[in-house]
Amino acid sequence: MTSAPGRRAPIHGARLLALIAWLALAACGVPATPEPTVAVAPTAVPTFTATATAAPSPTITSTPTRTPVPTWTPLPSATPGGPRVTKLGIHLLIGDHKNRWPTEVWPQHLRYARDLVGEWGYVLVLIRLDDLDVERWQTFLDLCAQLRLTPIVRFATWYDNSNHWWAAPIRDSEGGGYFTVAEQYRDFLDQLRWPTRQRLLIIGNEPNRGDEWENQPNGEAYAHFLGDVSRRLRENDPNVVILNGALDLYAPNTNGKPFDDGFRYVDADTFIAQMLKWDKQIFSQVQILNSHAYPLGPFNRPPNEQAMKLDYLNGAQPLRAAPWPAGIVNRGVNSYTWELYRIAEAGGPTLPVMITETGWRHPETMAVSPADAAHAGVGAAQMADYFELAFIGNRGQFTAPYPRSGWTPWEQDARVLAVIPFALNGRPGEWGHSNWLILDDDGVVQGVYAMYQRMQQLRDNGR
Repeated sequence: MTSAPGRRAPIHGARLLALIAWLALAACGVPATPEPTVAVAPTAVPTFTATATAAPSPTITSTPTRTPVPTWTPLPSATPGGPRVTKLGIHLLIGDHKNRWPTEVWPQHLRYARDLVGEWGYVLVLIRLDDLDVERWQTFLDLCAQLRLTPIVRFATWYDNSNHWWAAPIRDSEGGGYFTVAEQYRDFLDQLRWPTRQRLLIIGNEPNRGDEWENQPNGEAYAHFLGDVSRRLRENDPNVVILNGALDLYAPNTNGKPFDDGFRYVDADTFIAQMLKWDKQIFSQVQILNSHAYPLGPFNRPPNEQAMKLDYLNGAQPLRAAPWPAGIVNRGVNSYTWELYRIAEAGGPTLPVMITETGWRHPETMAVSPADAAHAGVGAAQMADYFELAFIGNRGQFTAPYPRSGWTPWEQDARVLAVIPFALNGRPGEWGHSNWLILDDDGVVQGVYAMYQRMQQLRDNGR
């Protein structure tokens, strides 16, 4: 997800009391469930040299006083004993391309994340190359340690506000590689105390989009960057787990010419072919396939509606003459099936999948004219239904006539390790239609939307 060219459901007072009680127990040292270990594709790694034992995490400072919110009528509880959601994570936006929440509100935001995803659930955060502030990001990791959350870090470059794009990483002055940038990331990592043994790292984001690669998207350049950074970060450290920058599966091939928005794009199939041209084994440099499995529309169609489609403009031509196999889709909640097929067809490894962005956009918002208003047509309550369908399927639990086929629920797909919707807590003026939390302009939580409640219920189902 890049920056974008009603009925609300705030938290009930009883839930606040429950959250306060849980935090009190956590402070008293309730025994921790062992952190999860992600099973990743095997890759030969040199001998690991152990690092120093992490210092104790500092005490979390108190959060700002929460503005009172009105009472609400809870949604119907999930069916007791029914399927549980176990793969849920959440994408954080404590900082994005141009905004940053003050660290004073981080504890409150992360407590809401913990209450949503559960113990050692995944939280994804963006860290820019021009923002490698060890002290500040150690604060984030210490919060993750105290709240028993598993961080995923997406490494980015920096945002060019004048051109409205992410800068491409700077090549080395000698050799044309990316080892200097890789060394910057590695030096940053070496100074941090991590709350989990494994360190999950995403290298870049949707690099087939012009606004994510200095308006010159090129699969060979990205593969070169991914390979150099992956090798350096995993050198002597098998606990580093690399995910590729997920592709935008809706991007057309503009054949080197700007689209209506002024940016150039490369379709995912051509982009992967370019990556493989640089290095036939490039997908052996990642241990988990990172995918952005957005619903059709985009952002407004139900999970059962999926498609296999690639778009070519300005005379661009597809690389493949034969049709794709039946059942393969590249747009929708199971779009990763095409990516897995495409990698396997090229002789690449069998990789587990993390969906690190997905979701719908709701019309409800407290902000005036948020930047992500496009396609915001699915109300928060229906969005909760759609997420339940996408995670566990339709077992007749809905009064609405939702379909029962047309997709594979994520909880039933063994290839999927985690699903991380976008996004918990962006600036309302930028991400007011995507947010799961209702926030004021200072970042103080005013309540939550219906999909937060529903996923929380389904995560706790049967317990």
